[in-house]
Amino acid sequence: MMRSSGLAGLAMLAGLSSATAQRSTITRDAFRSRADSLVFTYLAESRAPSASFAVIRGNDTLAYGAHGLANVDAWRAPTATTIYEIGSNTKQFTSAAIMKLVEQGRVKLDDDLSKYVPQFPLQGKKVSIRQLLNHTSGIHSYTSSPGWAKTWNDELSPDAIVKFVAADTFDFAPGTAYRYNNTGYVLLGMVIEKASGQKYAKYLDAQFFKPLGLRSTSYCPSKTTNPAFALGYSKGPNGTTRAQFLDLSHPFSAGALCATVGDFAKWQRALDGGKVVSPASYALMSTADSLNSGRKINYGFGLVPGVFNGHKTVSHTGGIPGFASAATYVPDDSLSIVVFTNYDAESPQTLVQNLLRVAYGVAPVGRGAAATQAAGAGPTQTAAPSLSPADRDAIVGNYTLQLPGGQALPIKFFVDGTRLMAQAQGQGPNEIQYLGNYVFGVAFDPALRFTFTMDAGKATKVTLLQGGGTVEGPRVP
Repeated sequence: MMRSSGLAGLAMLAGLSSATAQRSTITRDAFRSRADSLVFTYLAESRAPSASFAVIRGNDTLAYGAHGLANVDAWRAPTATTIYEIGSNTKQFTSAAIMKLVEQGRVKLDDDLSKYVPQFPLQGKKVSIRQLLNHTSGIHSYTSSPGWAKTWNDELSPDAIVKFVAADTFDFAPGTAYRYNNTGYVLLGMVIEKASGQKYAKYLDAQFFKPLGLRSTSYCPSKTTNPAFALGYSKGPNGTTRAQFLDLSHPFSAGALCATVGDFAKWQRALDGGKVVSPASYALMSTADSLNSGRKINYGFGLVPGVFNGHKTVSHTGGIPGFASAATYVPDDSLSIVVFTNYDAESPQTLVQNLLRVAYGVAPVGRGAAATQAAGAGPTQTAAPSLSPADRDAIVGNYTLQLPGGQALPIKFFVDGTRLMAQAQGQGPNEIQYLGNYVFGVAFDPALRFTFTMDAGKATKVTLLQGGGTVEGPRVP
């Protein structure tokens, strides 16, 4: 449902680079032709109907536009001002609202959830606001509840949403592990309403949208005929089809906002510039937090910290029926990269990562690399080694990564058409590229490697290498 960033799950081991950071100096003209090539390739190969994009560095707009169809039946083209559902990119707005209430003394990060939502049973446990923000509460995610999908057509209150998991056993003791969790962010919306005395949507509108001039950002309508909004699509058995309806009361403060790419880029800059919350609050939001043991997790409050080319990055993705979004911000260069699509079958995260690479003069990888190099992006790369169908089938299956801190992250490898995909629990799928000798890489992180251990013609274990750290995951029988 509302998916996490692949960086949130697969980049658990990321650390800051000590390399000297090279600034982004590419010109607008040089960047735009390469950006268009990448976007066109993404649309052609993913079958997404449309993509809107904004790449802004300081006061220089490197690329700002849209391609494809916002409404397939009406043959309506999108623009950079087309409005998309942004899914879990909503979470950074929710976390910012909590931090504003913290700054006002109306909420404390160490407050127990029961102070604001006493009706939710904590089963004798203490769950802090901080643990809801960083996905370490242990509360089960309602988007994994079998009964929830049967109610998508119904308008439900936040109390009804969290009731899906109210009686569930906690996934782990609060603060002892990390697991991406939509219930936690619905509960945070309930905290905002209790502490502020306002409905979640009205609070965000009054505190953020209006003061910052985010004129096209709002709590999404469940149904609309307004042509300013893109229609959502999914992958069907015979091609692209309209997405299944989901009443937007369900994602609530975990994923129910709509925006344009321009508004979102403005939001990124306002956050970094101290116009939303204080610099200290933003630092908490955008820095890796810790478990009770002190072990770091690669998640802040509604944001995923990372590093590229020696620069700190702040990212997140979103997925909701009919839509997917991805956004990265590089504070050193005031660089915003935002892509929204009206297709839920494939995240534009890889596209965002390739736009980031081109912005720093690094050749893109995976999809679009050849087309972008033809547009002048860099040298031709060598052809990838081939993977036989037998070796591919020997790898396909379910594994459990044993992450630092003792938590387990289920991950599956499967075939989608001609592509081999990896999908960690609670996240969207990512294509993996074969590098030879049962080693695979991913486009969004050129340093990440999956290495499979083979025995009697079948993979028995996968090893994840990233950021200098290694975790292993045995195959699940």
